[in-house]
Amino acid sequence: MIKGWYTAASGMMTQMSRQDVIANNIANAATSGYKKQMSLSRAFPDMLISRLESTTDLGNPSHNIHTIGRLGTGVGLEEISTDLSVGNLAKTDVPTDFSLAQTGSYFVVETEQGERYTRNGAFKINSEGGLTDSQGNPVLDENNRHIMISGEFSVDRTGVISFADGTAAVTLKVLQFDDPQKLQRIGDNLYSNEEGSTMSASPASRDILQGYLESSNVNAIMEMVDLLSVVRAYESLQKVVQAEDETAGVAIDQVGSTS
Repeated sequence: MIKGWYTAASGMMTQMSRQDVIANNIANAATSGYKKQMSLSRAFPDMLISRLESTTDLGNPSHNIHTIGRLGTGVGLEEISTDLSVGNLAKTDVPTDFSLAQTGSYFVVETEQGERYTRNGAFKINSEGGLTDSQGNPVLDENNRHIMISGEFSVDRTGVISFADGTAAVTLKVLQFDDPQKLQRIGDNLYSNEEGSTMSASPASRDILQGYLESSNVNAIMEMVDLLSVVRAYESLQKVVQAEDETAGVAIDQVGSTS
């Protein structure tokens, strides 16, 4: 009986975790460069259920045991992974908007905690002429310097920024990670590389489009469908807990009672 409570409760907790992931995806469906998160659940090991006969065969005890089947013991959240597929590229014609066409490539910005990585190329020019992300973090060039914008400029597919006034060209720093799944989300559409995924800065990773933004790869309709599925599963598991509670109540009331 207690196993039923634990099994249903673990399922409810897993559905709550799934709901958090889906809600975050929906909230960021319109965020440029956002990558959908996916939750993976795994069942706990099953238990083998057997029935012991009332009669015993001392010569061969195995004859007294009959297998009934297996009992599920619950489910838990195994991991949360990221869908790294490239979102649709939307044309904006804004000169400070950039998109990356290569999967696993990231722009590099400087934060108080060090270098961080992003697919969101909706950059701005601050009051000092520096190119920054939406949070005000400076965008870095391939020499790890802040990029300063002077007058009109253009960016080619390899990330080279050319200025109309003759200012020396600079190149956007773009890194390609061999295993982007190792990157950790830290909020504001930024990632860190605490686990040390191998990275490279080869020109092949800098397939950049100026005047375009990469849309989120979240399908809001499918996320809503998944959310409804989570709600229904949670409600079903809640009813299981209530049924187990009622059964336990009846059993407790009848313990020690006399007919």
